[in-house]
Amino acid sequence: MKQAAEALEFERAAVLRDELRALEGLAKRGLVHEHVQPEVFFIDPAEGLARLGELLGLPGPPRTIEGIDIAHLGGGEACGAMVCFIDGRPFKGSYRRYRIQAAEGGDDFACIAEVVARRYKHAGMNEELFPDIILIDGGKGQLSAAYAAFDDLAFRPPILLAIAKREEELFIHARNEPLRLSRHDPALRILQAVRDEAHRFAQHYHHILRRKATLEEPLPPRRPVRRR
Repeated sequence: MKQAAEALEFERAAVLRDELRALEGLAKRGLVHEHVQPEVFFIDPAEGLARLGELLGLPGPPRTIEGIDIAHLGGGEACGAMVCFIDGRPFKGSYRRYRIQAAEGGDDFACIAEVVARRYKHAGMNEELFPDIILIDGGKGQLSAAYAAFDDLAFRPPILLAIAKREEELFIHARNEPLRLSRHDPALRILQAVRDEAHRFAQHYHHILRRKATLEEPLPPRRPVRRR
């Protein structure tokens, strides 16, 4: 590329520059065998986190993001899940799952509040740390329910976000209007990766509970067989 530019072959230099950028982009792709969601086209995590830090007005890129989602079928076998990403990569050692105990299974807001309260009950104390960002799968209602859960806790939460499916709007606590990002925005892509992994993990646990409930159901009484 430099040789072409020095020879005043600017068109060839531009073509080589574009090829170089394409190769650099390939090097930044997520590897399917390393990621839990291969259908998600991963961007460079560092790029996504840097962009997210800019959008949220942080002094630098966030390092830890925890995502929370709820799963149930008609209110039955309701459960929640929390996943953890560190530096844009899944950290499965910190994943947690919760069987809903107090909230009605069909009340998504109450279920979100219960999981948030149970997860962060001791956050901010001793060695229990908050993540940089808590991400809720849902919209403004789920975000409000998550924040309300901190009313009975000792500390206020860190940055609290929610991302709604379909429109992929980003709701930020204490901001009135949602943030609408380009589908190709690296900040949105990193949040989608966390949201989708939380959804997958919650659904996996829900299916386990459903299978267990099915196996534990008593068999219907057998009708007596009439002998002739």
